[in-house]
Amino acid sequence: MGYLRIFNPHPVKTGDGAQAEDLLLEVHLRDPILQVEVGKFVSGTEMLHLAVLHSRKLCVYSVSGTLGNVEHGNQYQIKLMYEHNLQRTACNMTYGSFGGVKGRDLICIQSMDGMLMVFEQESYAFGRFLPGSLLPGPLAYSSRTDSFITVSSCRQVESYKYQVLAFATDADKRQETEQQKLGSGKRLVVDWTLNIGEQALDICIVSFNQSASSVFVLGERNFFCLKDNGQIRFMKKLDCSPSCFLPYCSVSEGTINTLIGNHNNMLHIYQDVTLKWATQLPHIPVAVRVGCLQFSLWLNILHKICKYL
Repeated sequence: MGYLRIFNPHPVKTGDGAQAEDLLLEVHLRDPILQVEVGKFVSGTEMLHLAVLHSRKLCVYSVSGTLGNVEHGNQYQIKLMYEHNLQRTACNMTYGSFGGVKGRDLICIQSMDGMLMVFEQESYAFGRFLPGSLLPGPLAYSSRTDSFITVSSCRQVESYKYQVLAFATDADKRQETEQQKLGSGKRLVVDWTLNIGEQALDICIVSFNQSASSVFVLGERNFFCLKDNGQIRFMKKLDCSPSCFLPYCSVSEGTINTLIGNHNNMLHIYQDVTLKWATQLPHIPVAVRVGCLQFSLWLNILHKICKYL
């Protein structure tokens, strides 16, 4: 529906419902919203800004607040910094310090016809078609290898170096013959591939202090953990059709925890391939994240625990 909402939930005690003051901002942007990201998207400053992806437009906003005399008097607003009108229908986007740039983030948008469009903040940099692309898949950026990782319609994980994309033949020359392409620029070559034999729902790249960088891929029936070079670190067959996942830091050295929601209203926590915990949810989860509980909520939980000791 095109509504952008920013929440700051802070329950006073366990079981409290949503409060009116939890909603900081609600703006109707008219166009459907495909994805939102936060990063250093505005030139001349390292402050964080909000990137909003629409089907035919990329908008970058600043979010600011004005303090009132009371908590309910605080006012928040967004201001459009710049926008890019897209020539192709967008599917998803990723961002990062492409090419090792310092102090700013670049944005890469994948179109529905398999084109990667790179934006250097207020400027359009280049566009490249992925070879053999039929349908777009999940897209992620690995800062460790400076690569874009996606899953193609051939059901294989593919990695493309940013420098190879930058110096490859321009996307506008896609209709030219192979000989013309070789004469006008370098051919886009994949860095590595891995056939997983199924479509992918999501890709997440993680790197923690106690473990090496890993590429996690959530498939239709399995989830995979890959090394930077595409070799399988481990994989796990799932009993139910997954809906979302999130790898996050584990307390055990050398391992990674993974939250996986499925269409049976369940949420599972794995430590590498070992199931550690599971819970029944009232609804099918579509996204999961890990955050810090508010201190007052922690105190309330500890108080309840102490009553039973």
